[in-house]
Amino acid sequence: MQPCPICGDQENKAFLCKVTLVFGTEYDLRQCNHCKAAYFDPLPTVDHLERFYSAAYYDFDRWHEEAKGSIYASKLKRLKRTGTFLDVGCATGFFINGIDRNSEWEVYGVDFGEAAIRYARETLKLNVREGDLRDAQYPDQFFDYIHVNNVLEHVPDPVVLLKECRRIIKPDGHLFLSVPNGTNDRRNLIAFYESERLPARSVSGHIFFFARDTLLMVFEKVGFAVQRKKTGSIKRGLRNVGYLPRKKRWKKDYFPREAPEGEARSEIVIPPKKYPELYYRYRHIQSHLHDIPGLHEFGLDFIFLLRPDR
Repeated sequence: MQPCPICGDQENKAFLCKVTLVFGTEYDLRQCNHCKAAYFDPLPTVDHLERFYSAAYYDFDRWHEEAKGSIYASKLKRLKRTGTFLDVGCATGFFINGIDRNSEWEVYGVDFGEAAIRYARETLKLNVREGDLRDAQYPDQFFDYIHVNNVLEHVPDPVVLLKECRRIIKPDGHLFLSVPNGTNDRRNLIAFYESERLPARSVSGHIFFFARDTLLMVFEKVGFAVQRKKTGSIKRGLRNVGYLPRKKRWKKDYFPREAPEGEARSEIVIPPKKYPELYYRYRHIQSHLHDIPGLHEFGLDFIFLLRPDR
């Protein structure tokens, strides 16, 4: 049994359920009795992660992501006319492309998806790098704003990622972080396992599940202060905790793969644009209308704005 990847505690961990990621894999989902983080034990290998994050994973809606970027550009311009912006987990780069086209900010991105980075670099001509954040080797105190949206729960060493963010952010910089409420996010995995006695497939590829207090502890340890905090995805969260009924066929995506994944697709496929840009902007704004201040266990997502603390 490995030490806790978050706090390093060596003591026994609580077993929560069996989980899987890609065909032929099986892990224990365990919770650290000290810091309350839950994680796959052992952590997935590089090969397993590469199989999960094939090109098909990055078939994002270009028009929605670029509309989100254009809205974000307006927020950035209220901070300052120009600056340096980094998207950690930039995928195909549509989000930062929206910022680039609608502001004077310099945009950068990093992602470990080879096909996604190739698309962002060759098709969109963006300044992006492949690998984890440390591989990018950005200079100290380089970025005015770092954006980490639903990434921390996917990476093998979340604390190292946040430490690197702390190194490369300016003393007056901003770090946006969105991460699932792990106590809620893991509920369906546990419920599936207890019902079916089969390893529950991590549908979204989450390998870490952070409790609220775990996150606050890590921020303090790394050197970030919380400026704002919110809870999002309320409806989905209420389904998980039982305040709203689950969808009738909620289990179907959690069954383990019965055969190996097909040959990994190497090229990105972009769905066609269906609606005018105003529609995509509206959809993004609508998705956050019900976010509420504070960190609440019934929500599925925690959203933070962090600032360097020292």
